[in-house]
Amino acid sequence: MEIKDRILKKAEDLFFVYGIKSVSMDELATSLGISKRTIYENFKDKEDILTSLMIKLRDDRNLAFQEYLSDDYNVVEVFLKVIEIQSQMPECNAKFFQDIYKYYPKVAALIQKNMEENNIFLQEFLQKGINQGYIREDLNIKIAAFLVEESTHTYLRASYIEKPPFSFNELFKTMMINFVRGISTEKGIKIIDAYLEKEKSN
Repeated sequence: MEIKDRILKKAEDLFFVYGIKSVSMDELATSLGISKRTIYENFKDKEDILTSLMIKLRDDRNLAFQEYLSDDYNVVEVFLKVIEIQSQMPECNAKFFQDIYKYYPKVAALIQKNMEENNIFLQEFLQKGINQGYIREDLNIKIAAFLVEESTHTYLRASYIEKPPFSFNELFKTMMINFVRGISTEKGIKIIDAYLEKEKSN
């Protein structure tokens, strides 16, 4: 793994657990076993690391998503695969997003731009689901796409609950399963219920 990739991976690990502001460049260097100078030879500052990390996470997410988009893909099954992958990813401390929106406006703007781009794709994705007969014809796809992308803010609101009785991965999975089931036709609901039944038996 190249040094830049190593730095980004370790930054992801630390930022996700402790937030961004509480992780110093010295701590990042020490955890990698390299000098702080080496970090600055590859990145301008912490914001540059954060920006590069968010771009990498976006590109990795898009690449993983594209793997499921064959010509004959089923929209509901793709939703379920993405939900499954996302719910198994490392937990992200809500402080991570709090720090971005409070201290890093340029990165927050990048996230907003990504959300707007995803919104356009999601509308097309949901329309395909309608055409396939898995998503309800009466669905307002603009509102539905907006709700999916705005779900990030649910993490922020939940972070203010003292000792929440659920993990953030559980929150995401419950929220998204119920959302997809709610917008699905009977044909789509059968696929979701079969998935939930299989989950229960496992």
